[in-house]
Amino acid sequence: MREVVVIRGSRKRKAVFCADCSEDAVLVTVEEAVKISGISARGIYRLIEAGEVHFAETADGLTLICAATLLGQVG
Repeated sequence: MREVVVIRGSRKRKAVFCADCSEDAVLVTVEEAVKISGISARGIYRLIEAGEVHFAETADGLTLICAATLLGQVG
């Protein structure tokens, strides 16, 4: 059975290509990742450093997390 997670917020989301997944994925901010996973921001950054979640950085330095790999860590 597949789990469904609804992510709501003020920012419009669209699936973008995650190079590590090789498919379209929803990217969320670290703050949103904390809310949907229950993992602290420090824990999220540890997962990034360990290569356990995919991420991208925007030109202005914002870190975005691949929600699919994040949810794989909590499920």
